[in-house]
Amino acid sequence: MTLRLIELILPQDHADRLKESFDATDFEIHGLWTENLDDGRKLVRVLASAGGTEAVLDDFQERFSWLQDYRVILLPVEATLPRPKASAEGDKPKRVVGRINREELYADLQESARLSPVFMVMVALSTVVAAVGLVRDSSVIVLSAMVIAPLLGPNIALALATTLGDLGLARTALRSSAVGFSLALVLAVVYGLLVEYQPEAVEIASRTRVGMGDLALALAAGAAGALSLTSAARGSLIGVMVAVALLPPTIVTGMLVGGGHLRAATGAAELVAINLVCLILAGIVTFLAQGIRPNKWWQAEVAKKATSNALVAGIILLALLSWLVLLQV
Repeated sequence: MTLRLIELILPQDHADRLKESFDATDFEIHGLWTENLDDGRKLVRVLASAGGTEAVLDDFQERFSWLQDYRVILLPVEATLPRPKASAEGDKPKRVVGRINREELYADLQESARLSPVFMVMVALSTVVAAVGLVRDSSVIVLSAMVIAPLLGPNIALALATTLGDLGLARTALRSSAVGFSLALVLAVVYGLLVEYQPEAVEIASRTRVGMGDLALALAAGAAGALSLTSAARGSLIGVMVAVALLPPTIVTGMLVGGGHLRAATGAAELVAINLVCLILAGIVTFLAQGIRPNKWWQAEVAKKATSNALVAGIILLALLSWLVLLQV
């Protein structure tokens, strides 16, 4: 069982009522402790399963966010003894969500969506790695660039921002994604102008031919990526990075444009578009299916509108891309 420790500092009268409050609810918690502080306040610690923390954090936010210097801290727990006990037979089942909480997921994706010097350097380095691998027709080198995958984070963050109706995160993710793609494409065009390569090489040619299988692969891998993030199973993200590779087809597009192979570059650009649209669309649907919602009603209205618009636009784009793929068969 994945556990989290929640820490909260409260005035004494508020802290004393917490135990009674939790006993009367169906939040899944495994322990609650309080500690008196020198200034008369109390430090409250709550041990809960990772899936149960969202309800606890939302409850804290609703009840205590108006307090001065309000702050909740969420900490991972490697292990605890004695081990948390399962509910006894006949007890009322506690509420639990089979994923990490919304705020933890948000913090992770907000960091990966941030446009920073490190992000730019990672895009540039992975572009060089991918370009060298493509020119040498080496699947091992190209695979290395896929695993780096700097463009994956901003686009999954965009899916989460759409689900939550968070315009700030959406702008950050869009800016990082646009800059990342632009940088990779410009570097690839320059590389295609300066370096001799064979457009018929397997690693290059395979990314200029798009089939319906690519649509299914991108949708499945995008959903798997969102699930791996919400379940904190980050190791499975490696497979998603490889399956929904955004960078190699982008590099192929730029290299072919730089080398004057415009028709072949169109096929590679279609693959980039398919992977990108499917990744974001599958991420939105998966986050919705996982029950990720804003905790305020006015935010929920914005999120509902943003999600509906994104789903309609995504489906239209997917239909258009599918039609283009069928024309090439």
